[in-house]
Amino acid sequence: MAVLQKIRNKSVLLVTVIAIALVLFIVQMYFESGSALINQSKQNVGEVSGKSITVQEYQEMVDQFQTVYEIQRGSSSVNEDELNQIKDQAWNNYIQSTLVKEECEKLGLTVTDEEVAELVRAGASQLLQIPMFMNQQTGRYDYSIVKSFVDEYNRMKKEGAQIPDIYEKVYKYYAFVQSNIRDQYLMAKYQNLLAKCMLSNKIEAKSSFGSRIDESDIVLASFPYASYDDSKINVTDEEINKRYNEEKEKYRQFVETRDIKFIDIQVKASKADIAETEKEMNECYNKLAASTNADEAGAVVRSNSSLVQYSNVMKSKSAFPNVIASKLDSVASGETFKPEYDALSNSYYTFKVISKGMQADSVLYRQLQVVGKDEASIKNSADSIVKALSAGANFKDIAKKYNQTGDSLWITTNNYEGGVLDADNAKFINTLFTMGKGATQQLTLSNGATVILQVLDTKNPVEKYNVAAIMHELKFSDDTYSKEYNKFSAFVAANNTLDKFEANAEKNGYRIQTRYDITNNMHNISGVHNTREALKWIFEDAKAGDMSQLYECGDNDHMMYIAVTGINKEGYRDINKVKDIIAAELKEEKKADNIVAELKNINSIEQAAKAKNAVVDTVTHVTFANPAFVGATNSSEPLLSASVSATANGKFGGPVKGENGVYMFKVIKKSKTADKYDEKDEMMYLSNMAMRMASSSIFNDLYLKAEVKDNRYLYF
Repeated sequence: MAVLQKIRNKSVLLVTVIAIALVLFIVQMYFESGSALINQSKQNVGEVSGKSITVQEYQEMVDQFQTVYEIQRGSSSVNEDELNQIKDQAWNNYIQSTLVKEECEKLGLTVTDEEVAELVRAGASQLLQIPMFMNQQTGRYDYSIVKSFVDEYNRMKKEGAQIPDIYEKVYKYYAFVQSNIRDQYLMAKYQNLLAKCMLSNKIEAKSSFGSRIDESDIVLASFPYASYDDSKINVTDEEINKRYNEEKEKYRQFVETRDIKFIDIQVKASKADIAETEKEMNECYNKLAASTNADEAGAVVRSNSSLVQYSNVMKSKSAFPNVIASKLDSVASGETFKPEYDALSNSYYTFKVISKGMQADSVLYRQLQVVGKDEASIKNSADSIVKALSAGANFKDIAKKYNQTGDSLWITTNNYEGGVLDADNAKFINTLFTMGKGATQQLTLSNGATVILQVLDTKNPVEKYNVAAIMHELKFSDDTYSKEYNKFSAFVAANNTLDKFEANAEKNGYRIQTRYDITNNMHNISGVHNTREALKWIFEDAKAGDMSQLYECGDNDHMMYIAVTGINKEGYRDINKVKDIIAAELKEEKKADNIVAELKNINSIEQAAKAKNAVVDTVTHVTFANPAFVGATNSSEPLLSASVSATANGKFGGPVKGENGVYMFKVIKKSKTADKYDEKDEMMYLSNMAMRMASSSIFNDLYLKAEVKDNRYLYF
């Protein structure tokens, strides 16, 4: 009882303690959940219509598009610029697809699996036009090949067999194509629905046709704004503020941007580096000149790590760098070209022409590999086959005995000259391209394989060259880079404020560059590779007036130092950012008013021609539909075209305030083009034009409505 009484006495304290504990528990849960949400948001690359896209999801999109790019191009090598294009393509495709799907869901528009299957059968997508899906005989898309591939892939998957990498790659490509076809067909349905809303009428059609066929020739007196001094024209702050408020929407920006100033240093080879490179190239030249055959010359090329790899075959000029190709005809066989520097490629080069001459560009051939128990039996069989073929035996019949087809195949110079060939492949190519039409020859390779070659036809004789070339990029040494780095690092340390940066850059031999309104979806700064970390700092950490660290970037050959000079938030631009633009517009308008006032008493083209600053010319074929181009001001002038079209033949018109000048004119001829009016075609033309304009506007509105957030720069 005593315990119960004690609890009753302390009940208020106990309730208070429990309440505090509950509050602390709830607060802890709140912060833990908030922290989890923050961490989760940090893994998002962006947002479309309130839906987040994670790093993993975006990476998968990029991987898909990269697979498509590699299969279409037939190469798995992708450089930084190409990868950036792929990233943007994946992002833009996702946004467009998401926006269209949202609208189509509201409208009840869908694409069924049956529709996709039918489009695949018909080869309706350009993405299906790849060699793997082509019929080799017809050169056209063949759905049966696609079906066979998919069936084979599914069979291997079901049986748990090891699936070759190329099969996995092509199957992913095929899955992407199906998804792309669905998206594109849905887009087509949506656009078709929009097109039905864009109507024209007979009156509009007639007017539109007339605006194109009614032409005028005029004598034109131009008074270019550039010919008048505007230093005495004053624009007040009040006028600027008034115009800013009247046209405020003009100065609205939909994404946040930054203004920066920066120094970008590209490290280049020093005089010592150049001298060392020239010494190396002279040694290469001497070794090439001393070589007595193709094998020796090829060994020199390989031992000196040339940018131009060597294969002992004849190649066309297009296989060599332009700077070498342009000199091949001036160098005789057996001669070696002395080293020279090419500024375009920043490389030194030397080369030896081993041989040159005319050779077929294309050869139609067939081959048969001879097999046997040992070398002796293979040789006997090969001799017998060559003898039989020379006597008129059928090549395919003999091939069948060896379980081979004996089919003919075209090979072109382009098929082999881009790669590096080993000795056997080079021997095969040289034999094939020197045999001549109708020849049959036995060829034994270093691995013991023996093949019978028969040339059926040759085409397009071209000049070819066997050239051993050594090409080295002119590079800076580590010592040169260290000197540049130490010098620039000292400048960065001593000039860590914007004022010092601007005051001392030129004194130290550095040039400050300025960029306005850079966005976070840019992949680099001023075209310099590997500046993503700098972009992250600019948008993530920097405030206006902040100075960056020294960034090493480019292809390990650039250094950059950056100042953020302005942060332009989403919304209306600050008037101080645009006041110079507005002032220039107002000055132009006042200048136009002054010119018009000077011309007020002129009422003929003859008087106009004698006026101050007049430039007189004849302009023909002026129509209402197409703005007249005025040579004196180097500009197109829509208002001039409208005024001319409304003026009768022989009449004087103006003054007209244009974009770049004031104009007065006399119509000297009115005519019509020979075009025939077709009401149906004209109405369709107007509807299509309205659709094109509406499409751009509609998708822009959808984009803004979706409140797209792009934070890819944080990760990609």
